[in-house]
Amino acid sequence: MVKQFQKEFRKRDLVYSIALWFLSLIIPDPQLHYRREYHFRKRDLFYFLTLLLLPLIWSDAHFHHLMVLSGIHGILALGLTLFLGYAGQISLGHAAFFGIGAYTTAILTTRYGVPSFFAFWASALIASFFAWLIGRPLLKLKGYFLALATLGFGEIFLVLVRESPTLTGGVIGIFDIPFFSLAGFVFDTYLKQYYLIWGVLSGLVLFSKNLIRSKMGRAFLAVAASEDGASVIGIDVARIKLGVFVIGAAFAGLAGSLFASVMSTANPETFSLNLSVLIVMMVILGGMGNLYGPIAGAIFLTFLINGLSRYQEYSLPIYGVILILLLIFFPDGIGTRLRVRLIYLISYLGRKKRREKVEL
Repeated sequence: MVKQFQKEFRKRDLVYSIALWFLSLIIPDPQLHYRREYHFRKRDLFYFLTLLLLPLIWSDAHFHHLMVLSGIHGILALGLTLFLGYAGQISLGHAAFFGIGAYTTAILTTRYGVPSFFAFWASALIASFFAWLIGRPLLKLKGYFLALATLGFGEIFLVLVRESPTLTGGVIGIFDIPFFSLAGFVFDTYLKQYYLIWGVLSGLVLFSKNLIRSKMGRAFLAVAASEDGASVIGIDVARIKLGVFVIGAAFAGLAGSLFASVMSTANPETFSLNLSVLIVMMVILGGMGNLYGPIAGAIFLTFLINGLSRYQEYSLPIYGVILILLLIFFPDGIGTRLRVRLIYLISYLGRKKRREKVEL
């Protein structure tokens, strides 16, 4: 009788533990109220209000469309910065998971009539499954060898997509993908899609912030510092690398699903090596040591590419010069440098206010 009770208790305790773990990733850490850096968390509210009011101030449809694309790129950059910036690993195949998410949504919604809401989550699951499948052998590699291996996976994905016309539509792709809908509400305008995508991105930022503060997030940093040192102190390096790789792929799958719903098409040319390199550039320009920087890098590069599209003949050299200048003057990334300046400005204003009170 006692053994049966203990067995039932273990099962119940396991279910409670899993539920509490998921809640711990979503609910903010209450200890932040007792830390000095809590005073700077007000900027999160500022970012949220800015995103909320921005499309109402600039009501141009083209601006809304660019912000929608920036949000999708921001989700991709956020997933990659967990793998590249926090875990210290290199991947050039992130566009493949983006494509897997897009084609999953395209196939499920156009051929099987699956609601876009369920196809959205299915895209993340399938992308993360493929990441788990290939990550087990590939993540045994390090450095440039890992980058080349992920690059090879991206090229294999493109070949399979082009050579499978019955499943993916081949070179032509899949068209007439329905817009994302939830409880009968269809996101069929750029303004609606803006709030959808940036709402999803805001939720993923909150998830990522709590993830990197957790035990698993500290393990990411330990692996990035030294894999041998992390293994010495008891961290399962292979499991940590695989976990962050799967999480990044899930983010890419979600972004691919949103992209397919927004553009109503899934074409293999979209998920080429150029996109993978572009995502890496977003992370590097934004700053690999924070979460907001890659999003800023995604917005900057999306608008830069759109602006240079008017000058097709000179776009490539102009683009290269701008990137070189940014890397020279912002070696830590746009987001990291701006964050340091913002914290310095806030602290300076605080010290100035205290001096004025003392003088009075």
